[in-house]
Amino acid sequence: MNKRESNSGPVNCRLKGRNAVLQAVGAARAFGEAQSLTHDNCARLCIVIEELVANLYEHGGLTDEDRVELSMARAPEGTRVTIVDPGHPFDPRSAIPRGERPEGGGGAGLDIVRSWARICDYSATPEGNRLELLLPDRCP
Repeated sequence: MNKRESNSGPVNCRLKGRNAVLQAVGAARAFGEAQSLTHDNCARLCIVIEELVANLYEHGGLTDEDRVELSMARAPEGTRVTIVDPGHPFDPRSAIPRGERPEGGGGAGLDIVRSWARICDYSATPEGNRLELLLPDRCP
């Protein structure tokens, strides 16, 4: 049995507070290594997760007491990521791409996320937001 087959289960973690971004990136890196992702695919996974979790704390209204649930699982076409959070509702598909903003403000991180990942689903409920992504595997 190869390494990818022996570690094919999903990873679920709960993030909270000041170290949430660091915890999320560490979990993504460990997941990528356990799944034998290429260096580039693992780096993309880490950057996408870092951008999304950081945005929750910087723009989504989360406090150090709020919990974020992060799940990662392998699929035949790539890595599936699910993030559930209690922040302000925000569907990243609705954000205006940075190049289309005359003031040239932020948004570069979301542009990267949308460039590297396919947003499969987003829903806002009274319990929180749920974002599902697929990061397709890319050849080295």
